[in-house]
Amino acid sequence: MAHPDIRGNSTKDRRRLLPLYLCGILGPFGGSVLSPMIPELREAFDTTTATIAWGFGAYFFPYATLLLVSGTLGEKWGRGRTIRVAVFLYALASLSCASGASLWLFFGGRAAQGVVNAFMTPLLIASLTDLAPKDRVGRAVGTYAAFQAIGGVLGMLVGGVAADVGWRWAFVAIAVVAATLSWTLPKARTSEGPVVVGMRSVLNRRMFMLGLVALTQSIGPGGVQLLVALVSRDVLSLSGSATGALLITGSLTAAVLTPRWGAVIDRFGGKRATVAALILSMLGAVALSQANTTLSLIMVWAVVGALVQCISTGFQALAATGVPGNRGGGVSFVLSHRFLGHAIGPLIWVPVFERNVSFAYLGAALVGVLSISFVYAAQHDTLSKAVD
Repeated sequence: MAHPDIRGNSTKDRRRLLPLYLCGILGPFGGSVLSPMIPELREAFDTTTATIAWGFGAYFFPYATLLLVSGTLGEKWGRGRTIRVAVFLYALASLSCASGASLWLFFGGRAAQGVVNAFMTPLLIASLTDLAPKDRVGRAVGTYAAFQAIGGVLGMLVGGVAADVGWRWAFVAIAVVAATLSWTLPKARTSEGPVVVGMRSVLNRRMFMLGLVALTQSIGPGGVQLLVALVSRDVLSLSGSATGALLITGSLTAAVLTPRWGAVIDRFGGKRATVAALILSMLGAVALSQANTTLSLIMVWAVVGALVQCISTGFQALAATGVPGNRGGGVSFVLSHRFLGHAIGPLIWVPVFERNVSFAYLGAALVGVLSISFVYAAQHDTLSKAVD
């Protein structure tokens, strides 16, 4: 079977892969949509910022937990079928968030979003990795990461606008998009991969180390977006829409940079590319700690937001090539650690932020040292000899 040209030489192949890339928007939208609307949610449910921060946890904790096994289960059930059902259920879960009459119902809808998203992201990445030529795996993952960045952009933009006109509309909008995508996905199997060997294949030192990379980077330099949003709203007193627009700058630059970063991965390997992105993001977090005006925050975040997504591109490529016989299981196992970190990060840094903004940024940057050590401890790369 001929590989599709990920760079777009075949219109037919582009059309076949496009729905898979578009589905990459959904998860990041759910993860980012709360950031610019925290004050409105705080007022709507008459609670505190720390309590609303659990809205991230309600999404990411079940997501991270199920990711331990969702990729392997999805491989057994069939990737195409599993993705289609999960996308439709994501639409229903989003409507549940929009109709939540209480904080607990809202958190329940967020948890449902996280549950079904666990059966989307790893299988999409696994499918694209199988379909891409071996020398273009990085480009395929980088292109998917660009769509993830677009999802983050839309989440922040729609969330910011909804914060000003009615926060529930943000969840209605993504429900409509998800329902539409569930009907446009290909009905056939999305890849022709090797036989699944089960969960035992991912329970090894390599994958545990890659999981720790994902965990620590999302707590540390990969998780500073929330701090940027809090500075925008609570320090600079920007509106929800303005905050959404500010956060979008990082995601827009990420959408441009990540496919090119994928080419860097193909040339130099995922290990070197991930370490480079981590170091640059750590420096970026330090720079953010000194950004005390709207203009400086926009300029620094435009760079740091792209670098954060490059970290994700790197370790997702490492995970996708770490277990060739169970790509979905490998990706989901590592991503479970990433989103566990996204759930833990706000619980650590929001209290620190409320005492000292700079300390929160610097603390997040220092966690990146652990991430770098775990990249080397994994002893795995995406170069051709590691992928075969």
